This record gives sequence, C-alpha cells and structure tokens, in this order.
Amino acid sequence: MTDMGEQWRIRVLGDLAVERDGTPLETPAGLTGAVLVVLALRLRYGVREQDVMAWVRDGAGRPAIASEAALAQHFSSLRRTTLPVPKRAKGRPYTLDRQAVRVDAEEFISGVGKLRDLPGPPGPAELAPLIGLWHGDPRVCHPQVEPDRWNAVFTSRDRLLEVLGGSDPEVLRQLDGLEGFLDFFPGDRLCDPVRERLRAGERRRVLVVEDQMADLIEGALEGFGFSCLTVRSLNEWWQLQRDREAEVRQLAGALVDLHLTPGLDDRWGLEVVAWLARHTEVPASLMTMAPPSGDLYDSTLVQRARYRLVGIIHKGTPQVDLTVIRTAADALVSQDPKYRRRRAETWLEWAALRADEKLDAGGSGRNAALQRCRQAADRVRGTLRNGTVEEAEREMRAFLQQYPG
Repeated sequence: MTDMGEQWRIRVLGDLAVERDGTPLETPAGLTGAVLVVLALRLRYGVREQDVMAWVRDGAGRPAIASEAALAQHFSSLRRTTLPVPKRAKGRPYTLDRQAVRVDAEEFISGVGKLRDLPGPPGPAELAPLIGLWHGDPRVCHPQVEPDRWNAVFTSRDRLLEVLGGSDPEVLRQLDGLEGFLDFFPGDRLCDPVRERLRAGERRRVLVVEDQMADLIEGALEGFGFSCLTVRSLNEWWQLQRDREAEVRQLAGALVDLHLTPGLDDRWGLEVVAWLARHTEVPASLMTMAPPSGDLYDSTLVQRARYRLVGIIHKGTPQVDLTVIRTAADALVSQDPKYRRRRAETWLEWAALRADEKLDAGGSGRNAALQRCRQAADRVRGTLRNGTVEEAEREMRAFLQQYPG
C-alpha cells in the first residue's frame, strides 16, 4: 500500500511516464516497463499471470517472459521502485492500488464515454483535455505490448474522431493540440474527416500589395473565394503595419508586387516580404513582370530562402495572367499535399540559410555546430522528398525549434 494521500500517475498514451505526487520518476525500462503498461491497461480488473506472459512480446512477436518465476521478478522490480503493486495471494491477479493510481488510458476512455451524456455538442473545455492526454501512438511507443491490448483505447479514439469530424470548425481551431494529435497517426484515414473539417474552416484572407493592378487582382481573387486586404502603395503598407499589425499576423497569405512605384525600377516589395518573414508566420509570394512567364520555382531558390517566399511569380506580359495569380494564392493556403510540402520547404530553407549564416560567422570554432545544422537540414529535405507530408511538416517544425531562424 502507499502512504496516506500519496498519488501516482502512469501515462501510456505515448512513451511510458510515471509520476508520484506530481514529481516525474525514473521509468521502468524493457520488459519490466512493458509489464507495467499491461498492468496499467488493466487497472480496473488486474491481470492474471498467464495473460501477462502472453501479452508481453519480444521483437519477433513471441511471448518474452518464459516462466512465472521470471514474471515474479519483474513485479518485484516494480515494487522496488515503490510503485503501488500490492503483493497478491496465490491464484489471484496482479493489480495496482486503484485508490492511489491514475492511468491516462482509463481517463481517456472514461472521458470519451461522458461526451455522450452532454446536453449539446462538446466544446473546447471537454475536447482539449482528452486530446491533451496523448503524447504519441502507444502502438509504436510500446512494441513489446501485444497490439490487441490497445483495442479499447482505439475504439474510444475512433469515437473521439467521429465527434471531432462533426464539430464546428471554429471549435476545432481552438484546440491547440489537435494537429499534433492527428500527426501521431500518419496515414490513418479515420483522421481525414477531421483534417477536412479543419480545412473547411480555414481563412482565405490574403494581403495584396500591388500599385497599378490592385483592383484587377483583387477582383480575380475574390471571384475565386478569397477575401483581400489590399495595399496600393508603400506608404499604405507602412501605415498598415504600424496601425493594424495584429490583423496582418492573422492573414492566410500575402501576394506582394516587387515594384511599388510606376517606374518599375524599385524593389520595395522586398522590404514588405522581409518584414513579413521577420515578424509573422504569413506565407508570401512575390509578383513581378520582369522574368520569364510562370512560377520561377527552381531558378529563384536562394531569393526564396532569404525572404521565406513560397514562390516568385511572373504576372504576365502585357496583360496580367489571372490564372497564375489565382494559383499563386492557392499555393499559400491550400491543404493539397503538394502545396503543404512547398510551404514546409520554404520554412526549412529560410531557417537553414539564416542558421548557416549565423554559425558560419562564428569562425572555425563553430564548424561542428555548422555541420550538425547542415546535416539536420539534409535529413528534413530527405523526408520532404520521400516521407508523408505529415512527417515532413513534423520534422520541419522540430528543425525550427532547434534553429528558429
């Protein structure tokens, strides 16, 4: 038994973690950790010897504990960590002290069940705590536990996904951990309706910075389902960033003309996109009439990296090619995997270039750090080419945390 008032928390919806009275403890590893996971999943009922021996597997999927004596040693190891594993009478199941232990998997199953009793659709107050219980796919994190042991958990997870798939997009946008939760299950089609629901509520409001053709571009985009915040001069841009910065930060994207004076000999658009890259997360593309027609994707990689540009777009000559403009705007906001990869690549190359310049400026003493940065960027580039878009975005975000640009 535990000391009076002592409380334990065991987390299995992701990597195994153990806390006592809110303090993280060293987590049992290997087979002993797998035994604890099985025991935690059977918190209400306990678990028989033969079931533990059947449910804890080796790398080939075979039972990993050969005898009852070996199993008893794992339970002795758990008790030595002071975990509340009462000694059992012969023939009785192994148990945890239910009065002292909370398990995230049981909390999740119970919480999802309670959604049915609500008088109306659940909101963020009910949904966010359930999503927050997950910190990984337990089937991946616990390969030594027989996969069927997770059936009850994933039945409840599937029920939660049904609820999320029918929720108002505004509710989903308030769930900060939702995208991370969905990322735990790449390729799982049951997650797709939730992703689609999120996309249905996406804002398609874009900034258009254009002097001579603003009305034409604005009309073309609004006819394509966008709403526009239009700026027609450099002075208007300065006023906008000064007076309405918070609104700019919330935009879905920005299309910025390279030249903002009639003479077409300035490059003021670069100032706009540089400010957006430094101060916002708004994806941007630059528009120009100078280069050859089309999306200048490959020939402008350095400029795109320096200014965090999704693209540099030729508007058309002598008339504006509205199809190109609409496609460019769609590339800023669309959830099509092609465009999501391009935006992830944009963020990666921008952060990699800035990190490379900072580390290279440090002299030879920092060459090791520079090489680590370049190797990390190359790994993400490989995932961008060959992995799922969810994997690519996840690795890109991890790179940004380490090298924020």
